[in-house]
Amino acid sequence: MPSADKSNAPGVHHFIPIFYTKRWASGHPRMLTRFTRWPSGNFAVDRKAPRGVGYERDGYAFDGFSGEQAAAIELELMKPKDHRASQILRRLESDGTGGSWSNDERYDWTWFIVSLLVRGPEDVRSAKVNISQEWAIPNERMEARYQSVIRKFPGVAAPPSLRDYIASMDGNYGNRLGMKIMAHMTDHHAISTLIANMHWGVRTIREGRQLLTSDRPVRLQFPLRSETSFLTLPLGPRRIFVAAKSLRGLNQLLNGDPHMLVERNNRCVVRQARQFVFAADDSEKDWVAKHLAKEAQPGFFDFIQGTGAGSTNLRR
Repeated sequence: MPSADKSNAPGVHHFIPIFYTKRWASGHPRMLTRFTRWPSGNFAVDRKAPRGVGYERDGYAFDGFSGEQAAAIELELMKPKDHRASQILRRLESDGTGGSWSNDERYDWTWFIVSLLVRGPEDVRSAKVNISQEWAIPNERMEARYQSVIRKFPGVAAPPSLRDYIASMDGNYGNRLGMKIMAHMTDHHAISTLIANMHWGVRTIREGRQLLTSDRPVRLQFPLRSETSFLTLPLGPRRIFVAAKSLRGLNQLLNGDPHMLVERNNRCVVRQARQFVFAADDSEKDWVAKHLAKEAQPGFFDFIQGTGAGSTNLRR
């Protein structure tokens, strides 16, 4: 009897969605090349189906959740929004960024970009740790917020302090709260608004090196409020989404040396990768082995604590 396909199980969390990675797949059956830097330090290359890469079993299973509850964030939040983003990606491939875009369409695509910053295994783990630790030892800001809330409802019996309130809850409450906050992080309002209001474009790379992608595929130039800020996201081996705060910046990305754009983009998304790089073939094997995860980024919650990203003052 064949073994079950664990990459298609209900508890699987595809932190790099199938609709995205399949752009690098070819042949029959359609496969892509995966480069991996294992925790041991060993480097490996293999061919995988898109559904067999970029996933983690029970990735969103915060303590205190099991079964359908643990899978809810994937099935009820990520899956429908990924579906809308996949529709936008097809539009970008066929028509670029031309034509009329509704606010919903721009935010559907912006959501996908932001989600790639917060949905990886390291991001989820750092969310669990940071949120649960904060909840276990509430700070003055949290206590002040609690006091403000209970003052608004003077007729409702409530514990006198946040610590007392936490003590009255079961031990997994902080982790369950963390799961909800993780869902909201994919809609990070400040960052999403800045990206949605950038100038957008799509560029086709017609010859030379192909574009690579990774488990950290978004290239960001910070701070996002700066006139020189921009971001890129490879859409396939020969196509890349670009966005910039200024029209001048966008034109540089769309009309500059294509070979330089590919070189710099590949270098960034490969060096900042945590573990995996994806390609159409293995022609970049030696180059990827040299650069993979050399500047691996921490989990998003750790990252924003060190850079002030909560106020969109990120730097790289």
